Amino acid sequence: MIATVHVLHSKPSPIGSFLRVGHTGHRKLEALIAASRLRFRRFVFDATHVDDQKDLLATLQRAGCEIVLDPNAAETAMLGRFGSSVSTLPWGNPDRPWEPGDFGRTRNLDTAKAIAEFAVRHKIDAVLAPTHCIETFPSPWLSIDLRLCEELRHELDRAGGTHIPIDFQLITTNTLLKDQAAREALVAGIRHAPAENIWLRASGFGAAATGSATRAFIEASRSFHEINKPIIADYAGGLSALAAAAFGGVGGFSHGMNQKETFRIGDWRKPATGGGGSAKRIYVPELDRSFKEDQLNALFSVKGTRARFGCNDTTCCPHGMEDMLENPHRHFVIQRSRQIKNLSDAPEARRAEHFLLHHLDPAVRSARLASRLKFANGDVVKLINETKKRLTNLRDPLGDLHSTSASATRSAAPKFRGNDQNSQSAVG
Repeated sequence: MIATVHVLHSKPSPIGSFLRVGHTGHRKLEALIAASRLRFRRFVFDATHVDDQKDLLATLQRAGCEIVLDPNAAETAMLGRFGSSVSTLPWGNPDRPWEPGDFGRTRNLDTAKAIAEFAVRHKIDAVLAPTHCIETFPSPWLSIDLRLCEELRHELDRAGGTHIPIDFQLITTNTLLKDQAAREALVAGIRHAPAENIWLRASGFGAAATGSATRAFIEASRSFHEINKPIIADYAGGLSALAAAAFGGVGGFSHGMNQKETFRIGDWRKPATGGGGSAKRIYVPELDRSFKEDQLNALFSVKGTRARFGCNDTTCCPHGMEDMLENPHRHFVIQRSRQIKNLSDAPEARRAEHFLLHHLDPAVRSARLASRLKFANGDVVKLINETKKRLTNLRDPLGDLHSTSASATRSAAPKFRGNDQNSQSAVG
């Protein structure tokens, strides 16, 4: 009798997915929790809004979810953000943006102390270091941010938060990350920071990134692997973020509910002008794009488009287009979580190929099909053509990257820091 040998492979490490709550996101999340439709276990709360979102915070904590605090330090030093709600934070300044000169050796030493006490008081699982935007190199902010990170570790320990890890947040531009000398200096600078994960938020990378920008971010992020800490892309969504995870540049990524998927540092430089909230947008995963309601109606006015681009997942939108329009946030959260799970289920060594064949190529085909349809709405025609151009231009750089990445390093996945026992089923 010949014995059959079964080779058992270890389960692939899941991609770390973080959902940013944002300013009004708590109301949407509460509705998802009530309907048992919340598929994320890691959440990022802005310090500016935590006090208004205590009920949601408590619910997620009881469910064992991982809670990360963003102290919004970068906003306090930018012309277009310092006077917003961040000015009310103990470490903010309502009079003007903070400048590097405000953080001398004997000045602003209470920043780390205030953040540490805030994190301990709210029972946070992890906190992002209070870092600032680095747009050029050398930058005076880097040494300041490294010192603040060290001071935050000291203050957390002193305030009873020895169990709260710090993640170092590097906020910069994709252009600077492409500069090898600057990148190597950044890696050397943050190598010994008392941090568990490294977060990369790069202006020029995100849901709307071009193929060349996406490839550049992936290649640049690989330089940070030598630090031997998981890399997390922040303010990143869409197929570009999935690509960064699939190719191993990052071990996870963070975004909001159909928002905060792209970071534009130019918006932070401009004086604040106020304005109302953003219009409702509905995500169409087949095209990797969100549409306004009137645009989606125009898209679906053409015969056959509802069946092709409408949500046919009855566990997400039982009534198809009607549910997509009425519950766009639920639709987005479910569809994005399924994209991440599908990619996470693929072995790490085959994720890039899986992404190209099962995520990017179908989107390219859908965009080409849509571009051949006749739409009466000129805005929709423009959006479809832009989508086709972006997706097709994404394919060649990533296809070439795949062919040359056989020996590339991969970021480790961030470990889960919530209560695993409680988080398995408490929020859907």
